[in-house]
Amino acid sequence: MNETYEWLYDHYALPLMQVRDGADQIKQAILSHSDSGDRVFLGDQLDSLCMLWGTDAFALGLQLGLRLMAGQRTDSPEGP
Repeated sequence: MNETYEWLYDHYALPLMQVRDGADQIKQAILSHSDSGDRVFLGDQLDSLCMLWGTDAFALGLQLGLRLMAGQRTDSPEGP
């Protein structure tokens, strides 16, 4: 794994994965206040939002990281 991916994982993805338990508790609190007939639908919608937002945020962070590190690569044809 190159340095950009490692940095993004260590500083972005790993901390988000560690707060997942807290997010699950919040989700359960939201679901507990909904009607029993709407719980499955609401739970699916919350999961979909988390997946979409997480994927979009990671893609943007990856793109930003690659652009920031582009001038620092020593193996590129342009050099440092």
